[in-house]
Amino acid sequence: MADVLLHDLWFHQVDDVVIEKVLADGELVVVQARTSAERVACPACGTASARVHSRYVRRLADSAVGGRPVAIELQVRRFRCRQHACSQATFVEQVEGLTFRHGRRSAGLQTMLQHLAVMLAGRAGARLIVSPAVV
Repeated sequence: MADVLLHDLWFHQVDDVVIEKVLADGELVVVQARTSAERVACPACGTASARVHSRYVRRLADSAVGGRPVAIELQVRRFRCRQHACSQATFVEQVEGLTFRHGRRSAGLQTMLQHLAVMLAGRAGARLIVSPAVV
């Protein structure tokens, strides 16, 4: 039951993500998760691949919970493209609604910061969104 509630809290907008642990480290909440999709499509050619090349942990800043900053440690996989003619030999899986290429924030936090920047602009927006570095 608790796992379902935690999943709904952080990953309600995404599929194929499993929460491993949630740690409260002082003022920081760390969510350790991993992806669970069996096959991932190559972004260059669209061919689905299940050949895992390697794994690594992405650290993403996420929106605060209960006034505490949140960091998501997401274990992602690098896949080999099955098409020999593809220009991209390997690629990293992206979780729709959570990650984007080279992103160090969750997609939700990125969207929120963009809306704040447009609404407040300038120094007022900068003062409002300044928070301790999570990544």
